[in-house]
Amino acid sequence: MNAGVLLKRHSITVRMTVAVCTFIILFSSLMAAASLYYFKQELKATISSQQMTLLTVVAQGVDQKLTAARKTVIEASHDVTPSMVADPEAAQRFLDSLHSVRNSFDNGIYLFSKEGRIIAESPFLPGRRGRDISFRQYYQKTIATGKPVISAPFISTHTPETPAISITVPVWDKNGTLIAILGGSVNLLQDNFLGGLSNTRIAKSGYLYLVSGDRTIIMHPDRSRIISSKVEPGVNKQLDRALEGFEGVAESSDSHGVRSLSSFKHLQAVDWIVGANYPLNEAYRSVYRMERYFAVAVAVSVCLIILIVRLIMGNYTSALVRFAEHVSRISSKSGADRLFKIESEDEVGLMAQTFNAMIQDQDKKNEELFYISTHDALSGLYNRAYFDDQMDRLSAGRITPISVVMADIDDLKVFNDSHGHSAGDVLITTVALILLESFRAEDVVARIGGDEFAILLPGVDAVQADIALKRVRSLADKYAAQACGLTLSISLGCATVENPAKLDEAIQHADQQMYLDKVSRKLVEKESAL
Repeated sequence: MNAGVLLKRHSITVRMTVAVCTFIILFSSLMAAASLYYFKQELKATISSQQMTLLTVVAQGVDQKLTAARKTVIEASHDVTPSMVADPEAAQRFLDSLHSVRNSFDNGIYLFSKEGRIIAESPFLPGRRGRDISFRQYYQKTIATGKPVISAPFISTHTPETPAISITVPVWDKNGTLIAILGGSVNLLQDNFLGGLSNTRIAKSGYLYLVSGDRTIIMHPDRSRIISSKVEPGVNKQLDRALEGFEGVAESSDSHGVRSLSSFKHLQAVDWIVGANYPLNEAYRSVYRMERYFAVAVAVSVCLIILIVRLIMGNYTSALVRFAEHVSRISSKSGADRLFKIESEDEVGLMAQTFNAMIQDQDKKNEELFYISTHDALSGLYNRAYFDDQMDRLSAGRITPISVVMADIDDLKVFNDSHGHSAGDVLITTVALILLESFRAEDVVARIGGDEFAILLPGVDAVQADIALKRVRSLADKYAAQACGLTLSISLGCATVENPAKLDEAIQHADQQMYLDKVSRKLVEKESAL
């Protein structure tokens, strides 16, 4: 190796040494910056701890009051009798006597029939008895679960145009039969245990709010936002994290773009989140003031650092920076974009060459392993494991409708016994070609057994699936006619579901249809033979 190449190989080391020597001159400034950073982090930690403590206390208080309110309704439901359910006036007297319950529910208490109609409500409002509220989510959920329900926020009809929540409890007779539903409603605009949250302030401009799991604002200092708006995904990324399970403190931007220190705490009684926003310009005011003083004191030194580092390091480390950026984003790249393009003979060039060789080898092995793990060796179709994975994915997804086709080669064992297994393999690969040609590229065509095949058709309804079956039968006849001496008979079954969760049932139904198709074909063959 000549001296020129050796100098290029060691140039980065030389350049880095020069840069480090330059930074030593500014050591005192860096120490001051480190001290400022430490102070800022300590202040952040203190404020975050205090804010999280406040939020925990608030969340516990809301939980306790929701639990207590639910308990009062449950206890009151034990006193409801079938005679009250049958007599609205008796029910009205009963509700009017529940003073402790009414203290917790400022939007009224109600007794509904099991069909979802108002039997009585307190305070009494004329013309409302018999009104159908079965469309309400809390009624439907109470009927479905048979358990107490804390509702999502809704617009009340008891107090028109008022946002409210309800706590409902099923009422059972002595035989365990559902006879009614008892409920109480809380007005979200009143100064109650929920409405009071909007009056809580953190320092001067910080505030608390309450949001449900479906992003509906339940409580907010801006009363116009209660229920009327939802926090769209991406508007507040930290809230998005909280809705996914995060609890804690983080910096974020609110819906108006104001940078805040945001805290989140999940309630235990219901799928709601208590949030707190503390504007950073107020929370970190002392830090910002210190930063300004520090910036003025070291302005000249900073300018000098920028100038020196820019001149010395700008050209020398650009390749290394690009390589580091490329490596950090490698997981989002594919194909030739995963390779780092550089023409240099120094350490970065050698490292890039080694890196590219490693990536190419890894990608090749990954492709081979993926294909082997997901495909059947004989037919080239997807295997049973891949089919099961796609079943799980589609069952948990939202694609509808989904059709399933089951296929079976008739009398493959007899064919193998009479023609040999090699001929049987040809028959299997022929059926695989027929299926691949009959269905779309996005459909999952799999061999799930020796002579069994299954196809998943996401987004395909029953009519389209039936057309696909006709293509299979047409191609089967065509291949059988072209292949002299080839006996090709395929039994088919199909099923379509609108609910992805019932995909397993569709598989079973399609398998039954395939069996019926096999039986009917054999009967036709016997009748033809006679």
